[in-house]
Amino acid sequence: MSLLEFFIYITLINWSIVTLLWLLIKKKDQFYLKDLYWGGGIILLSISAIFLQGFLEIFDFHVRQILVNSLAIVIGTNILLSSYKKAKLKAGIVKKPYERTLSSYKDNFLKMGLLQVVVISPIISVNYLPGMNSLNFIDFIGLMLFSLGFYVEAKSNHDLLAFKAKKAKEKEIEILSSGLWRLSRHPNYFGHLLQWLALYVIACSSIGGEWSFYGPLTMYLIMLNSIKGTEKRLLSSFTEYKIYSSYTNRLIPDFFIGRKSPLAFLRPLVPFKGLTVLAGYFSNLESPFIKGLLIKLFCYFYKPNLTESIESDTNKYNSFNEFFTRKLKSESRPINTDVNIITSPVDGTVVQLGNIVKETLIQAKGIKYSVSDLIKDESLAKTFKDGFFITIYLAPTNYHRIHSPFSGTIEKTKYLEGNLYSVNAKSTQKIKSLYSNNERTFYYIKSDNFYYGLVGVGAAMVGSIVPFWNTKTNPTKRNLIGMWNQGPEKDIKAVNKGQELGYFQMGSTIILLFPSGIEADKNFLYESKAVKFGEELINLSKK
Repeated sequence: MSLLEFFIYITLINWSIVTLLWLLIKKKDQFYLKDLYWGGGIILLSISAIFLQGFLEIFDFHVRQILVNSLAIVIGTNILLSSYKKAKLKAGIVKKPYERTLSSYKDNFLKMGLLQVVVISPIISVNYLPGMNSLNFIDFIGLMLFSLGFYVEAKSNHDLLAFKAKKAKEKEIEILSSGLWRLSRHPNYFGHLLQWLALYVIACSSIGGEWSFYGPLTMYLIMLNSIKGTEKRLLSSFTEYKIYSSYTNRLIPDFFIGRKSPLAFLRPLVPFKGLTVLAGYFSNLESPFIKGLLIKLFCYFYKPNLTESIESDTNKYNSFNEFFTRKLKSESRPINTDVNIITSPVDGTVVQLGNIVKETLIQAKGIKYSVSDLIKDESLAKTFKDGFFITIYLAPTNYHRIHSPFSGTIEKTKYLEGNLYSVNAKSTQKIKSLYSNNERTFYYIKSDNFYYGLVGVGAAMVGSIVPFWNTKTNPTKRNLIGMWNQGPEKDIKAVNKGQELGYFQMGSTIILLFPSGIEADKNFLYESKAVKFGEELINLSKK
């Protein structure tokens, strides 16, 4: 029996169960049974995996099987009890009316059944080929990680219940922001995620268990989707929550960011570049299964508008990275052709803009950095003295190609070595000189009347920033550094407004630098404004 066959058997077993569940649930006040099965299903599938392996192969329990299935049952039981305790579920309240139709079967039950099987991939791996009938150091690390996750989840939930009881008596309290909730807005979810990650660590000791990485990855994406709805409700209900969210991470505790964080001193030891290389490896894999799974997960959780893309059929992309950096139809992003308009070079969100005071820019409130540190060229930095800057953040969901914001000629390009720290809002508010310390690239472009600069800042999980003159299919890091420092050939240095300049392989940041005399109308362009490539940023005729 192959691993694929074993996986299919488990999937069929689960789909049989969820089909019976669908037949059982006839009205909305019974719909909570589906939610209860999320935890109950993990228990049943873990037990099924043990007996299925024994039935089809040799019935012989390995100690690693016992360990990982016991831990899975703990997770499932915890989910089951937590779901049962929720008043919403016990009351059978659902916001939408429920009808037992084939559509509800496909959207609610079959989908849940498949997600459960994907999530328990590490458990399937251990039960299929558990390896040596003894535990090793990796198993020990997994067990310790599970214990830590269990404690974090239990402690967070305990603090939350205590807070709710206190809030019922003291109406003026709105937000829980102490203990573990000071480090993350959802530490209970983080603890739960650690437990799934622990199962994967243990699975790595089994034969071929590394393949099951997408189990905890899928659980992570499911959590983000759940958190998204919760945060939307909290933001609309509590005014303090917006302030709370401005200085805390959504899920991962703020252990490493900022000098006052508990483990900030360990930040330099975190292998961000190694993790980036690993992410790049999986993103570039042309395995139909891996790239298909990654693309489907991305589309399920982020719902990109594929009608804007030149190629809308996800099956025709050779890898996840090729899909991620897909090109758009020209009509999807009409370019403002007015000769007085400087357009946005990317899709993203304006996170900072303002005057460059002498040579100083603002990264975030209370954190500044200099142009010379950013581009590592004191002579060119003087070009932008008392000028203007715009910083645009590209989220993973944004279009990832970079375009020329104004026609001109490329005078210089360069690659600047650095770290690969995250460039999200929390990092920019807490890590000093983040942009000038991260890996980045620089364009220096001369238009008819002025010079401008365009800096592309790399970040964690951003494999590389690829220039438009690259001709290699899979360029190495050394190839890309050479291209950036050499620049394009003379005959392609002239660029028109809207012409592609390169692309990011994940979300990151663009910083535009302009000389004195050019600035944006802050009534038109402001922080937190979403912009799209080709739209107006600055009107040169309005001074």
